[in-house]
Amino acid sequence: MRPAYYRLRERQVFHGARAKALYELIGWLCRNDTDLVFMNYGYADPAAEAAGETTLAGAERYSAWLYHAVAGRAQLMGQRVLDIGSGRGGGAAHIHRHFGPRETVGCDVAGQAIAFCRRVHGAIPGLRFVQADAAALPFGNAEFDAVTNVESAHCYRDQPGFFRQAHRVLRPGGKLLLADFTPPRRHPAEALGTLALTLAGAGFGDIRIEDVTSRVLHGLDADDARRRREIDARFPIGTRRLARLWAGTRESWIYRDFAEGRRAYFIVEAVAQPLRPLPSSLSPEGRVPPEPVAAIA
Repeated sequence: MRPAYYRLRERQVFHGARAKALYELIGWLCRNDTDLVFMNYGYADPAAEAAGETTLAGAERYSAWLYHAVAGRAQLMGQRVLDIGSGRGGGAAHIHRHFGPRETVGCDVAGQAIAFCRRVHGAIPGLRFVQADAAALPFGNAEFDAVTNVESAHCYRDQPGFFRQAHRVLRPGGKLLLADFTPPRRHPAEALGTLALTLAGAGFGDIRIEDVTSRVLHGLDADDARRRREIDARFPIGTRRLARLWAGTRESWIYRDFAEGRRAYFIVEAVAQPLRPLPSSLSPEGRVPPEPVAAIA
C-alpha cells in the first residue's frame, strides 16, 4: 500500500466538508496569530519587485499582490464589494484600503475565520464580515458592484451554484473577479474551457481567463523559506507535512503540478449580464444566459 501522502495526491483533498473542517482547524490553531491574515499561494509582481516594493503587507506581500492583481481588474472606487471565501480577512482588508470601495463585505463558511476577522479587522470603517455558504448567500439581488473570490471556489461542492449566486448578488454590468487553479487529473485547457461554459451558463459574459501560473510559481519560490518557518513555528509536529502540502511549498504535489504543467493557476474577469426572460413553458426559471465570450491566455 502506498503511503497516505501519495494517496492524498490522487484526490482533491481540500474540498467540501473536508475543506470547512480544515479551515476551522487552521482558524483555531492560529486564532491568536494576528500577523497572519492571508491564505493563498501568492503572486510575484515584476513591476513591484523591480521598484523594490516591500511595504505592501510586509512579510505577506506575495499574497497581497495576488489580491492586487485580482481586484485591480475593476474600478472599485466608491463601489460595494463582496469578497467570498474571505478566510482571515487580509484580502478584503487589502481591497478596502487600496481600492477605495465605499463598503467591502467579507464572507466565509468557517466560523473561526469570521470571528478572527471581526476581532482583527473589525475597526476598519466600511469593512464587515458575515458567515455564509457561497452557494446560499444571505444578500439581496443586485446588491454589489463586484464579487471577488480568491483560491476558494475549488473547495465548493456546488461550483455552478456559487456562480449563480454571485450573478444574483451582482448588479447588471458588475464584475466577478476570481483567482483559482484547475482540478487534478484534468488537462488545464479542458478545465478552463469547461469553466468558461459554466460561467456563461450562470449568466456571465465578456469572460476573460488569464493563465498566471508562472507568476504564482515565482511567488511560491520567493516565499518558500518564510512559509516553512511559519509552519514549523505554529503547527504541531504531526501536522506539519500536511500543512506544507496545503501551503504549496516546493516539496508539495501542487507545486510540482504547477511547475510540470499538469495544473494551471488562473485569474478570471467576467461581467454579470442581464437575464433575458423567456416564457415559463420554455424555461423553468424563465430566463436564458448570454452566449459565452472567453479569452484564455
